[in-house]
This record gives sequence, structure tokens and C-alpha cells, in this order.
Amino acid sequence: MEARRYESVVVFNPRLSDSQIKDEVKKVEAVLAAQNAKVSTVDTWGKKEAAFSFGKQKFGYYVVFNYETANHQAANELQAVLRINESVQKFQTHLIDTKVRKFKGNPKRLQNPRSEGDDFDFGGDSYE
Repeated sequence: MEARRYESVVVFNPRLSDSQIKDEVKKVEAVLAAQNAKVSTVDTWGKKEAAFSFGKQKFGYYVVFNYETANHQAANELQAVLRINESVQKFQTHLIDTKVRKFKGNPKRLQNPRSEGDDFDFGGDSYE
């Protein structure tokens, strides 16, 4: 099996202390290690204001986990553990696509390229 890369964003309760956050991060890393996932980075964003409230909470403590695994059930197992953890307010996991596009612009623009001299005609109206 080919290894896939995942990114999980976990929002912890902002009332947790720094030591409790570190313990929760270690728990998540332990779950991933048990699933034979290799954690590449753990990015701690800290306490941030959310765009919407989580129950009565407007803030959350954000931590991003990037990991790689050949076990495709590792993300599901992590989500199951996070779902029952009372310290976790929200979480989201994404499969990171490894495909690289050759053209990084709008693909529709390639179909109808404009020539260099094209200017827009506004009908002769002058606003001077």
C-alpha cells in the first residue's frame, strides 16, 4: 500500500492549561503511533478566536497535526478517539493531495487566451 498524507486540525477547549494541552497532544500522537502513522509536524497555533461559537465558547486552542500512513483507517481511528474526548471542541481531517498541477492558473483561461494587445472597449464614454 502507498502511504497517504493527512492533516488534522484539532480545536481544544481554551480553558485547558498549557500542561493539559501538551498531554492532549501526546495522546493524539500516541493514537497515531498505535496506527503506524508517522507524525511529521505538530503546529501549535495557540488560542484563537473562532468565526463561530462552539456552544458557549468563542475561542479555541488550535493544533495542527500532519502525518503520513499506509494504514488508511488511521484517520478514522483518530476521529473516533477525538469524537469522545471532552477536551476537543471541533476537529477536521483532510487527505493532502500529492498531485502537482503543471499550470497553476485558471484552466479555463488556457482555452480562451487573450492576446497582448486586447483592451476593453467601454463604448467611447469619457469620464474626464
